[in-house]
Amino acid sequence: MSGQLYNLIMASVPGFYSGDQGEFTIPKDRFLEYTEDAIKGQFQSLDQNAINKLKSLPTIFAVEDEVADARIGKITDIKVNSNNLRAKYRFDKDHYPLTRGILKEHQQKLGIDDFEFHRGHWAVKECDISDFYEEYLKSLTGIAHKLKNTDKKVQLIYAFNGTGKTRLSRLLKDLIAPKSDDDGLDPSEFSQQKILYYNAFTEDLFYWDNDLDFDLEPKLKIQKNKFIDWILKIQGDQGIIENFQRYTDEKLTPQFIGVDVVQDGKKTGEKTYPEVTFSYKRGDDTNSGNIKISKGEESNFIWSIFYTLLDQIITILNEPEEERTGQFDGLEYVFVDDPVSSLDENHLIELAVNLAELIKSAPAHLKFIITTHNPLFYNVLYNEVNSKKCYLLEKFEDGTFALLEKDGDSNKSFSYHLYLKQIIENAIADNQIEKFHFTLLRNLYEKTASFLGYAKWQDLLETALGDKDAYLKRIITFSSHRTLSSEEVRDPTGPEKQTVKLLLDNLIDNYGYWPKKEDANGRTN
Repeated sequence: MSGQLYNLIMASVPGFYSGDQGEFTIPKDRFLEYTEDAIKGQFQSLDQNAINKLKSLPTIFAVEDEVADARIGKITDIKVNSNNLRAKYRFDKDHYPLTRGILKEHQQKLGIDDFEFHRGHWAVKECDISDFYEEYLKSLTGIAHKLKNTDKKVQLIYAFNGTGKTRLSRLLKDLIAPKSDDDGLDPSEFSQQKILYYNAFTEDLFYWDNDLDFDLEPKLKIQKNKFIDWILKIQGDQGIIENFQRYTDEKLTPQFIGVDVVQDGKKTGEKTYPEVTFSYKRGDDTNSGNIKISKGEESNFIWSIFYTLLDQIITILNEPEEERTGQFDGLEYVFVDDPVSSLDENHLIELAVNLAELIKSAPAHLKFIITTHNPLFYNVLYNEVNSKKCYLLEKFEDGTFALLEKDGDSNKSFSYHLYLKQIIENAIADNQIEKFHFTLLRNLYEKTASFLGYAKWQDLLETALGDKDAYLKRIITFSSHRTLSSEEVRDPTGPEKQTVKLLLDNLIDNYGYWPKKEDANGRTN
């Protein structure tokens, strides 16, 4: 244990606490339940010294079964009578709420037993809350809190694939609209929608009926979705088709299949759109018949729906107040996660510029959070949008995360290869070379070879390194994709770790990188 004490106050009902400060009553016989005897002796008298010490302790205010978020704060006053304790409290505004499930996840560290989650009580526990909270901030939930509480119109995040961008978008949605059970595009009421997001969950709304029996009529099925029905009703499909063809092929044409909405056996006059087909238009006004499009084209199609929808929503929000219906006035955030799969560079730049123009036209209150693994997409957005914060999202091998803010002179567009170079240099300086650094090194070699016009990245090893094949084998051994546990590679040895420095120096010394500079701590810049 850390030797640091804290109050754990578990309420019986979610409405126990209201607002950032208030007061509550708890039965006196539940005071110091589930508290170790050695700690009880310091407080059970409830004299003024004990009360003052209780007031000085950081406090976690929680609710049974974690049906609501917990909060960190302080007890500000305690009154004692024969049967109850009446206490006043104040939540610390500098501490984010502790999202439901966090206490259970860290219960061993916090000293909380299983049965405590099911009973209202007041315990005093041993744990350094500052240390616990710092760990919380390194989780994706903590990072989602930071993004939610940042007062910038645009937050632009670069992250490798697999870092957790999609999970981050879902966690942010849960923070902003915790009572909504929508799928990201289908709220029960548009006016209640606080966040709109495009990510892997959005793509899950679409699935293929491949017509396996006859292989003639493949259809892309669409989960029941009020937003798609709404955009097709007020605007038709022309905007979606134009946006889709802009990034694919002007002859590749989607066709939405409308179905009458029936209630109580009668048509309502409304339509829903449960599926879409695709065909190529020929010059003679005929078409190719239904085809199944590629996964990349499918992603572009789904993005085109989202983009058209967002464009229309922003148009409505920009209407004069006296003319607005108010149906989207509750929208506060738009989260976009990597709408760039399979696009060539020209279309990628066009997509980024179009999105930036849409963002700039949006009302000031609407905030955008955009994540990407693509450095070109990142850089174009950086240069096109204003009032922004830029970050790098990193995931570490211990399961923690860091959101590294790019401020001041460093808050500028970055080159992906220079970022890789910096990560490797810092690992060398800290003597923390791990297997994944070989993957980054190989990636850096591939980027450099492509830029310089070499046919293969291995050609960059043709220098004064000596035994090229030996170095090549080490890179491939540690950077290959391995999916079977039996294929797991051992950790690199000391000499193999030195290889990383040698191979990085090879790139810097022989292929035109700027010379390294060291800061006061010996780290390279």
